[in-house]
Amino acid sequence: MLATTKYGLSGMGSLVRFGLLALVPVVALGAVLAHELNADVQRRYLDTARSSATLITQVGIQPLLNAQQVTDGFSPADIATMDEKLQGAALSEEVDRVKVWNRKGTVVYSDNHVIIGKSFPVDDDLGQALAGKANANLTDGRDAENAEDNLIGPLIQVYVPLVFKGSSSPSGAFELYLPYTPVQAAIDRESNQLYLLLAAGLTLFYASLFPVVLLAERWRRRLLHEAEATALANLAVLERLNKLKTEFLTRISHEFRTAMVGIEGFSEVIRDSEHIDPLEVRAYANDIHHDAERLDRAFNEMLELDRMESGRTVLQIARMDINEVIREVLESIRRDSPQRVLLARLDDSAPAVPCDREKVAQVLANLVGNAIKFSRKGAEVVVTSESDAEQVTVTVKDHGPGMPHDFDDRLFTGRHANGGGGTGLGLPIARQIIEMHGGRIWFDSAAGQGTEFHFTLPIKVRPSRELKAVVRT
Repeated sequence: MLATTKYGLSGMGSLVRFGLLALVPVVALGAVLAHELNADVQRRYLDTARSSATLITQVGIQPLLNAQQVTDGFSPADIATMDEKLQGAALSEEVDRVKVWNRKGTVVYSDNHVIIGKSFPVDDDLGQALAGKANANLTDGRDAENAEDNLIGPLIQVYVPLVFKGSSSPSGAFELYLPYTPVQAAIDRESNQLYLLLAAGLTLFYASLFPVVLLAERWRRRLLHEAEATALANLAVLERLNKLKTEFLTRISHEFRTAMVGIEGFSEVIRDSEHIDPLEVRAYANDIHHDAERLDRAFNEMLELDRMESGRTVLQIARMDINEVIREVLESIRRDSPQRVLLARLDDSAPAVPCDREKVAQVLANLVGNAIKFSRKGAEVVVTSESDAEQVTVTVKDHGPGMPHDFDDRLFTGRHANGGGGTGLGLPIARQIIEMHGGRIWFDSAAGQGTEFHFTLPIKVRPSRELKAVVRT
């Protein structure tokens, strides 16, 4: 009884020690990732500010200027005209100050007339603009050029080169100051959301370590207990068991590290390891790499569906022979699965259809892949095409177990996984692609009688790039 109690307390102590030690790198990793996320969000907002300022300059400011004004300076009449045309932009909530610089570092125009005509040393940011490169950064408004100004930071300072027709180099630069407070509020909102997701992910990761560690600890102690009970005096047996224990814990620790340094990158490291049997290392590396590819596909599918639902996917439209696309997809799948029976029954009279070849091939590969996945070996998977005056219809038929009709809504919205180890997003992505082409996708199935998936592509109607968002509840 005493031994058992001691064993349990010792095991619990090891688990507590591991928890405390593991908490340090997890917290450190979280801090590093949080810092990088915040920096990335800030960079993106600065890039947006630079792009907006460039557009404002090219469309709204540069047409009001000419090269001679920028080079020689503004007359009082030019200043008054410029003030009137800008219509008090500096007083709006979107712009705090505007300046026009020439190549000598002289402010030839500003909505703050006090600094017009004054020259200042050309700093790095202005120098980049005079070299032809727009840039944006944060400033506290206390630069030498603002010594007589009343700017209150922090501000977004943007420089845009002024290149006039007939010249290949900038004649000067346009500078404007944008308030940073609303940008910081937007950054804080986005960062807080990312921090919550990051904290949740790290918490789950941290919690998932304990069951595995507890299992490893039990296994290690069981090996030691058996060794002590059978051959306490046999040093060779103890060494062998200790080696087995160490190898097991090493493999477990490898799995922990993969989640922190990247599965694919670590698979390359373990393949090159000289401390483990090369055959065993390669087997583990292949498994890890396979899992990495599955994770990568899952992330890519989620990102692709998000791009489609948010309207950021643009189709590359050209007239294509749908039969040719079907043949190429089937040939590619045959190379990967030569034991499968894939048949094509194509309508040779089907006309070319306007479509994105890569996207339609993706839909077809997904449907054929699902048909293979849920069909027994040796069963036929048949792909057919047929056309009428308005559209071409493609059908993929399998001889699998079939599905009840109430799956229809769930399959195409991502509310039901396909049961084959995937993300369940393949069919929602297929639906988005087909609807982007102006077609539709559906299936006919009955339990025990196989499944037929159909999709149509219009012959005359040009595909729409407006996406219908998939509703997932």
